[in-house]
Amino acid sequence: MISKENGIMKFDRSKRNKILCGLTLAMRLGLGCLFLWSSLPKIRQPYDFLSNVYEYELVGPKLGMLSAMVVPWLELILGICLLGGIFVGGATMIAIGLMVFFTFAHASVLYRGLDISCGCFSTSGSDLISYGSLLRNCFLLIACILAYLGLSIRYASNSNY
Repeated sequence: MISKENGIMKFDRSKRNKILCGLTLAMRLGLGCLFLWSSLPKIRQPYDFLSNVYEYELVGPKLGMLSAMVVPWLELILGICLLGGIFVGGATMIAIGLMVFFTFAHASVLYRGLDISCGCFSTSGSDLISYGSLLRNCFLLIACILAYLGLSIRYASNSNY
């Protein structure tokens, strides 16, 4: 129910909770699709993704190999969890951590002036790191944080999801 007090429209608590749940669900599903979509080319072409990891010049050979083996599968599991509603709070926290790291990596590449492929959604060299990709990562990080906050508020209010 919507009421009007002092010229200000106000939603009642149940309507506000339904809107919050809907927005949180939309963000969760969108992020789940995004992580699932980004993981598949990396899993299909692991050596190309390993090459992308080395181009960032952030880690050595052993840690680069470990990153190239773990990140695509972590993204796949995150996508499945977010889409399937499994361990959503933990998956959202891990998504925040990944997006913080990806955003830092992009900022580092731009700061150092490297001209390399992102490796985000394909392992081909077509998607170069730019301020646009950094902005995209910042937007996705904010979406992850908002999804987590929406979940936290929902759990705090003990409403059904």
